[in-house]
Parts: sequence; structure tokens; C-alpha cells
Amino acid sequence: AMAVAGYDVICADSRRQPSHQLTHLLMWRVFGLACLAMGRLGTASASPADVERGRQLFFGELPLVGRVTGHTTDLPPNALRCINCHAAGTAPPVSAGAASAASFGPALNADALTRPKPRRGGPPSRYDEQALCKLLTTGIDPAYIIIPRNMPRYTLNSADCRALWLYLSQVRK
Repeated sequence: AMAVAGYDVICADSRRQPSHQLTHLLMWRVFGLACLAMGRLGTASASPADVERGRQLFFGELPLVGRVTGHTTDLPPNALRCINCHAAGTAPPVSAGAASAASFGPALNADALTRPKPRRGGPPSRYDEQALCKLLTTGIDPAYIIIPRNMPRYTLNSADCRALWLYLSQVRK
């Protein structure tokens, strides 16, 4: 390396970089990995209050707002409880879109939501918080398939949608 007007210049034939440049590069790589880990482990920082709010929404202890596609009026809150149609980790696994005897809709638990699985011959897809919120509000799943009309489309704020995700992503079979 040589100094040119106060700057370090690395020659093309230089066999090693100065240690401060390696340290700087390593620091940015560690920072990038930490950011990636925080993004992937976002549910690990869920507050117990958020998870509890999600549980209350799922079981209908807190009201939800939604309607069936094509209808102009909202359904009553007791008809919008997730538990009415979906078991929370207790029903046997169901095939794509099929209902079980214990649950009209598919069971909702961490494994069922986050394990990649193909639908209708398409590539494997899985849910994350954003995909679940999109499904609940628009009726479009992660594979861009429109879910059946009898599943209500909900009016959810981001905090309630996050709370539902946090609860469901912690539910085990």
C-alpha cells in the first residue's frame, strides 16, 4: 500500500490488505448477518401481551370485523371467530384445502403455517406474518391462490394481524 494525498492505495499486486480494511469488512459482514437473524427471528421478541392478544382474537374473546366476499354487511363477531372453523394446533393435519372432522378449515399451528408445501402443482410456499395478513384481508394465499369465498375477509389493523401471527406461530401440534 502507498499513501497518495492522504489516502491509502492498494496496489493490484498487493498480496494482503491492511488489517483495518479487513476489520471493517468483517464488521459489515457481522452486522449484515445480525440484521438477517433479527428479521428471521422476529417472533422471538414477541411480547407475552401481543401473543395473548392474538390468542384472544383467535378464540373470539376480542371481536374481529369481516365479511364474506360479495356481501355488503359485516358478519356478527361470534361468526368471525377463527376457532369456529380452524383448530389451533389440535386437529390432525389436513391436505391442501381439505377439512378434518375436528375442523372445517385447516389446522393452524407453527408447523402447518411455516413448513413449505406445494399447492395445486405450484412451487412450495409458506406463511410469514405478511402472507398471513394478506390472506386474512384479501383472500390471497402465499401461492397467489384465492381461498374459498366462505372464508371471511377481515378488516384488521397491523397490530391485530401481528398479534394473530405471533400467537399462531407459537402454537404447536
